[in-house]
Amino acid sequence: VKGALPIAIRARAEHFKGLIVPEQNVREAAVVNNLEVYGMRSISQVVAFLTGKEQFAPTVIDTRREFYEQQYSFDLDFSDVRGQQNVKRALEVAAAGGHNLIMVGPPGSGKSMMAKRLPSILPPLSLAESLETTQIHSVAGKLQRGTSLISQRPFRAPHHTISEVALVGGGA
Repeated sequence: VKGALPIAIRARAEHFKGLIVPEQNVREAAVVNNLEVYGMRSISQVVAFLTGKEQFAPTVIDTRREFYEQQYSFDLDFSDVRGQQNVKRALEVAAAGGHNLIMVGPPGSGKSMMAKRLPSILPPLSLAESLETTQIHSVAGKLQRGTSLISQRPFRAPHHTISEVALVGGGA
């Protein structure tokens, strides 16, 4: 389901003891502390659990451990870039100061390659920022299966011909 994490956060705020979610969303919802989260495969499992015919263990996730383990693992690393000293310096200054960038140049000059590696030099997400980012991905249905927390800054590369409407999320 979309939005399992925000639902779990709200359930804890409303002082619910536990929450039953689809098995595919259990790791996402189990990030919330002080809330028993059960992942079920079918309605018959839910009925068996609620009537006491079957016992299920809640899913427990060590949020901080998972967060810190994934925080510095990047598919694309800025240290892989060779040459381009002036561009690298500009990216480092922008990352350190939280500035915006616009890269202009001919195709094949390395703009996208360097931009994709920029998240590896940005300051790491805090746990609160990670929860907020994960909630947004959860509601949008963009959280990958088996993912509990997004611990790296997201990177998006829209096409240069994208419309303003599409850039902010489109219609339907």
